[in-house]
Amino acid sequence: LAAGARGLLVAPSWSAPDHPARYEEWVTGLPVPTVLVERLGVPGGPLDEMDRVRSDHAHGVLLAVRHLFGLGHATPLLVARADSPTAQAVRAGYARALDVMGLRAPLPVLDSSSAERHPVLFEETARGLADAVRTGRATAALMHNDEDATWMVRRLAELDVRVPGDLALVTYDDEVAALADTPLTAVAPPKRAVGRRAAELLVERLTTPGAEAEPRVHLDLLPTLRVRASCGPPTSP
Repeated sequence: LAAGARGLLVAPSWSAPDHPARYEEWVTGLPVPTVLVERLGVPGGPLDEMDRVRSDHAHGVLLAVRHLFGLGHATPLLVARADSPTAQAVRAGYARALDVMGLRAPLPVLDSSSAERHPVLFEETARGLADAVRTGRATAALMHNDEDATWMVRRLAELDVRVPGDLALVTYDDEVAALADTPLTAVAPPKRAVGRRAAELLVERLTTPGAEAEPRVHLDLLPTLRVRASCGPPTSP
């Protein structure tokens, strides 16, 4: 703002569910046209009065669950981080997907983490997932995010659990999923399109006469599912 910015695209690095409510006054108080990018506020709260462009992560999770269910798997297990807005959206989307499809989770969500930053938690998660596979409680999983999933596939192999032979795996983000030793089926949020549409909306607010007085816009863009080698039907007992 001090440098003369006339408008802002804002994507706060909120890492806990209560952050939108705690910090919404700062965002809504900005003195220039602002578009919220890939973030949600509290339903009915002040952030809902802002322009917003985001990926529909709940739809992305539903695509993954339906794909695995369509291959013949029972309800897939969710392995997910909890330290980012996308992670929280994936967790919420998982609960919604199961509700839509009338399914019940085989186990509580397994907390994911970076193998390098949090090796103890990563190892606990890997062993918990391997145990779920060996005991027949899970034949499929959705994991957020790609980097963690790539490390997880390697660790599961060391624990004698094969992807996709023993476990069908879909990852969420599709940034490095195609580069894994076993290319990973992935949900791909439309990140580039979100950025482009947010920028277009802001430019319209700044350059079109009377645009600032027009109704606010909430735009949700749908992720896609990119099928690769990490998924197959469940193996026969």
